[in-house]
Amino acid sequence: MSNTVKNNPIVKAILSSSRILVLLVLVIFFTAVTKGTFFSYKNLVNILYSVSLIGIMICGACFAVLLGGIDRTVSGNAALSGAIVAMTILRGGVGGGNVALAICLGLGAGILSGLIHGLILSRFNIPAFLLTLATNEILYGFVQLVTSNTLIYVNGCTLMDYIGQKRWLGIPIPVYIMLVCILFAYIVLNHTVYGRQVYSVGGNRQSSELSGVPTRRVILIAYIISGFMGALSGFVLSSMNQQASAGQAKNYENNVLAAIVVGGVSMRGGSGSIQNAILGAFLIGVIENGMNLMGVPAIYKDMAKGIIIIVAVAMDMATQPGTPLYNFKKRFQKKQA
Repeated sequence: MSNTVKNNPIVKAILSSSRILVLLVLVIFFTAVTKGTFFSYKNLVNILYSVSLIGIMICGACFAVLLGGIDRTVSGNAALSGAIVAMTILRGGVGGGNVALAICLGLGAGILSGLIHGLILSRFNIPAFLLTLATNEILYGFVQLVTSNTLIYVNGCTLMDYIGQKRWLGIPIPVYIMLVCILFAYIVLNHTVYGRQVYSVGGNRQSSELSGVPTRRVILIAYIISGFMGALSGFVLSSMNQQASAGQAKNYENNVLAAIVVGGVSMRGGSGSIQNAILGAFLIGVIENGMNLMGVPAIYKDMAKGIIIIVAVAMDMATQPGTPLYNFKKRFQKKQA
């Protein structure tokens, strides 16, 4: 490869990221197997559309993971927000004032959920996984009570119809909402004091406290952001479907966490980036879409996703000093030297 090509910034970016290389290989593979159908404009837009909801959720959940925690309530917050918005519109009509109230209530529910989780996790030594696993089930149970476990249809709402059905320059509106969320998360994590504090607390909470970092406030804000993004995704999902249900976004949290891990964000906290987490979402989205086009049964798609997560976690563990995989890698490298 010539020096001119090597010094090209685009080539440098591709070569420096194994995820981009994997993504390119997958695109080439599926394009060849599906005889060009995969790389069609329509299918690429479909991938963007399918990834948009997960992408919005990642922009919130990534904050919790960078702190060394986890937030499995992103899907529960989505279901609750969607139900609140749909029921408020159903009872109060599609007038501008009522729609605004519905959206505020839906997003407010997600913020409140994040506030409660942040307060508990910042003050009590409770594993985030167990807390959010339990509260996610509580949220879904509450949504079932509110909706009487029935579909809530939203018809005639101009804003929800625009978000869910319209396109701008050929791209669905949810994709633009995802891009705005990515930009927000990127700026906060990379260009603010709070972003540096997130990485600091995730890397070593005790050292951060000794350095004067307000760790409780950092954790609180992170879970509020996660709750808000979960609720926003619920509103977008209800707009897409023109309805809300008690099971809305069920198990989406698994796809969110899979994408974050595949994107190289360490589950131990303090390491990773929002852009790589989004790349992880696209990797999974490309694989799922390609297997759909190939007619692969759903059971094999789930198995493939599970294998991908295991490999990603193993790679993460191999970079953490003191872990068995890290020690094995070092011994192997010494033998090869």
